[in-house]
Amino acid sequence: MTQTENETVDLTRYVSNLDRNVYTIYNLPEEVIAVIFAYVSRSPASFRDNLAKLLKDDDLAVGNTPEGSFTTYSEKAARFHEKWVVGYGHSSVAEHAVAHLGVEKISRLASAELELANTFNSFTEYSQRYQRPNRGSFHVPEELDSFPELKQAFIRLNKKAFDTYEQLLAGLIPYLENTLPREKGESDKRFSSRLEKIAFEDARYVLTLATQTSLGLTGNGRALRDTLVRLLSSRYAESRTLAREMEREISQVIPTLLKHVKASDYLLSTREKLENQPLPRPESSTRGQAFDGPSARFVQLTDYSQALEILCTHLFVGEYGFSHDQAAEKARQMNFQEQEERIEETLKSIRFFDHPKDLFRHLFYAMEMTLSEANWHQLLRHNRGTHFTFGEPTVDWGYTIPPHVREAGLTEMFSQLMEDAERLFDQMQQECPNIASYCVTNAHHRMVKATANLWELYHLINLRTSPEAQWDIRSTFEQLYMELEKHHPVLARYAKRRG
Repeated sequence: MTQTENETVDLTRYVSNLDRNVYTIYNLPEEVIAVIFAYVSRSPASFRDNLAKLLKDDDLAVGNTPEGSFTTYSEKAARFHEKWVVGYGHSSVAEHAVAHLGVEKISRLASAELELANTFNSFTEYSQRYQRPNRGSFHVPEELDSFPELKQAFIRLNKKAFDTYEQLLAGLIPYLENTLPREKGESDKRFSSRLEKIAFEDARYVLTLATQTSLGLTGNGRALRDTLVRLLSSRYAESRTLAREMEREISQVIPTLLKHVKASDYLLSTREKLENQPLPRPESSTRGQAFDGPSARFVQLTDYSQALEILCTHLFVGEYGFSHDQAAEKARQMNFQEQEERIEETLKSIRFFDHPKDLFRHLFYAMEMTLSEANWHQLLRHNRGTHFTFGEPTVDWGYTIPPHVREAGLTEMFSQLMEDAERLFDQMQQECPNIASYCVTNAHHRMVKATANLWELYHLINLRTSPEAQWDIRSTFEQLYMELEKHHPVLARYAKRRG
């Protein structure tokens, strides 16, 4: 279609300009944008030309609003979407349609399932570090309706958790007032606000995973569809209900892309087979023990000379056009010091907002971490390049007592809540095992196996060892940083916050 033909349709309602090579597209339903982008792989015409043709042929129903927004779909448009979106045969089309969701009053347990369901979604979650949860804001699993006595015990536990939370705040704030120095020029109001947030951060460790949270979610159609499949396959009724509520709302924006969403037979049947081949719960010598923080270590660490050789090989391929065999031979011909110097040259100029070169994505590390649930929820949310293996929440691996709680002499009430949670967890394991995890607190430890490449590890260490990082997750990555520094010194040298 020529520019003259384009002008018979007023595209200014939908694109930011008509004469430049870069333009934004707006006032269109997300699915329409996806279809227009899909056309580019089959049509030599531009996005603007394809949009003009669809509008002129009335393949899409357009409302008469001043903004030119699409307000209805004709039957013809519906058939068009069914053909080109559902039947297109290439699911990447769905990545061009995006939905933004507000998700409120779900448990911390369900929010973790949602955030782990697909790595292409983006989240911002209510922070218990900076806000005071409302008393009584906890989820009561519907599965407990068949166990009235357990249900009442569960409600009592969560009410006591909020009581303990308030008692901890009442003890922490005066302790912090007497022990933490003021920052230069800090007003009384600002000092008080800072202490309150520190107290929130530490008191929250006694709240259970039933405590409600809220989050904002942005995802593309393909990632959201996969997310719903994972949630519909969950063992928790709350997550399955959440999936159907999300599906209903997302369908207001990208209806065709979410057709035929259902639980994964593969995930369900595999879980059933594994549950029919149970192993005893692992023995743990740390159950009931209190710790001051996490533990983290590398369980797979490439020999340093081999790591340098891997990186040099990728450097020579990427920068000098060598084949793999040529690059590997060149790397082997270099002595250890020459390899170090060559790799350090690629890192010396890196600054705070920089990412290292992509060659660092080819060196992998495996880690084992014993983390509080509070720590784990931070870790899972703020990175997308780490691959995790983890079990369901449990009370088997001990728990973290925040150092300020211990120093303020508040350990006894804290530990009593842990004992109450563990007692009810064990009872639920016997009578209603699928939802025992809701009794786990933010303090209880989870075993996590993680795999990340060096590029991602740089991001995590840089972010999580900064002074602003929360003490629990900062300790995790300080431990990993120190081990990296010991075994891979040049590679560790530029990992921390950079000026």
